[in-house]
Amino acid sequence: MDLIGTTRLIIWINQFDPFVQANDAAADIWQHSMEPITYDEAEAAVVAHYRANPGQQAQPGSILKRALNARASQEASTRAIEVPKTRRELEAQDGKIQRSWRQRNPEEWDRLMEQGRQERINDLKARGRI
Repeated sequence: MDLIGTTRLIIWINQFDPFVQANDAAADIWQHSMEPITYDEAEAAVVAHYRANPGQQAQPGSILKRALNARASQEASTRAIEVPKTRRELEAQDGKIQRSWRQRNPEEWDRLMEQGRQERINDLKARGRI
């Protein structure tokens, strides 16, 4: 939030709670705290603060914390609604689709499968099952 939005927020809070001062020093202090959030997030956090703590003065740190918690909660609920990607859809860091070991090494897979088949046949012959 910029300085104009912060000043607007302080004046808005001051209209309800006269203990929150609307002066240059307060604007500077609130500005540094409110920088990572938007005006709407700050306003909602102030309303939630006074709803949960009637008679307790709003502090920039508590409003920031409440706004960031609300943002995190909103983002988490949005992520919970999204359909997760399947393993094949996930991309590796190099931008290629992740593939299984078998897809990356088809010749080695075939060689090991044949080796296992031969070992099984030899085992069955040794037991007299073939």
